[in-house]
Amino acid sequence: MQTTSDQPQYASLECYENIDEIRKKFPPLANINIDHKFDNLQECRFFIIRTQGEDNVHRAMKYGIWTSSSRKNERLDEAFKNKNQEVYLFFTEINSMCFSGMAKLTSQFNAKTHFKYWLIENKWFGTFQIQWLYVKDLPFKLFDDIKQVQKLEGSEETLKSVYDLIDCTELTVENGIKMAKIFQMEKTNKSLFEEFPQLDKLEYESRQERTNNSRFDKKFQELSAVFETIPFSFSVASYERKKTNRKAQGSYYQAQYGQQYYYQQPYQQYYQQPFVGYQFQQTPQYWQFNNGFYQNTYQQNQYTNNNKQSFNKSQQPYEKHQNLQNNYQNQQLQPNVNSQQLQQNPNQEINQDLQSVPLEQRFQVNSPQLQKRGKFDKNRSKNNKDNVQYVEKNQTEASVQNY
Repeated sequence: MQTTSDQPQYASLECYENIDEIRKKFPPLANINIDHKFDNLQECRFFIIRTQGEDNVHRAMKYGIWTSSSRKNERLDEAFKNKNQEVYLFFTEINSMCFSGMAKLTSQFNAKTHFKYWLIENKWFGTFQIQWLYVKDLPFKLFDDIKQVQKLEGSEETLKSVYDLIDCTELTVENGIKMAKIFQMEKTNKSLFEEFPQLDKLEYESRQERTNNSRFDKKFQELSAVFETIPFSFSVASYERKKTNRKAQGSYYQAQYGQQYYYQQPYQQYYQQPFVGYQFQQTPQYWQFNNGFYQNTYQQNQYTNNNKQSFNKSQQPYEKHQNLQNNYQNQQLQPNVNSQQLQQNPNQEINQDLQSVPLEQRFQVNSPQLQKRGKFDKNRSKNNKDNVQYVEKNQTEASVQNY
């Protein structure tokens, strides 16, 4: 595990106008801006490097290191291992409108060495060793005639200028030789060294802040340890996303990071939670099919009850109708029976039947009577609320007073 003492020591100059002092102070810049003789450029490989800011190029020039995302590091590492000659890099910053320097790779990718003080903390890990050849600001207009076809995944081939190519794009040998010749022939006094005093100040503040921050150091050690296991498929954003998912899932899914590439989806079948409200999805269909919740619960209780009388009560309406019809025929044969008794006997039988029927079934049995609420009064006993009697209303005429 790399510690703070393994980091390169802070180095700076008060003034960056003397090129000889710069070459003496910073070993990676010892041979900058001299007449380099390129041999066998036909067998060399060339890459465009685009960075987010001048701070990263500033550190790369002073300490002779470079790194990028995992896939781009893998591409550069493969080029260095399979090279026949040198591997050259052309650096430019986003929105700078110029190329700021030319360097060459001097080592393969080292996944065990990390630099803490890049522009964005805890984003880039591992390092390449590089040696700078030219540090000068060359405007893009010098490279307008150098164009190359670029094809991205899922898009068509497009012809672009070399300064519009994306980061870590490999140039053709012809375009690489043209760019190397321009860096070799063009002479200018403008360079990134003009911004070095301000960039040194920002680097010093960044070192002080991160060195004395225990939380940063703990996070850096955690991410670098994971990066060393999968250097060419690591992503900080993906690692943090999977880490939060594991916390939320608890013990359902505890797969170690690195078993899959960071751009792949995890296997969701082990930890996917069921939809919490799935039991309520059938509620509308349940009501529509059973014509109401309470009626359905009564039907379930009717068939699950062990008492056979509760099942036979559904046959009472037909038997009661026959009894009423027989009573009516008997009443016609007895002309001496009072008319009041003829009206009371059916009501008494109905009241006796209602008392023997449970409350839940009573409303279904007497549904015809409930539809005629204007003709009957419902009398309920105070001691027994289930004892309900339906009595026909007395039709009384309103008295009329004459004045």
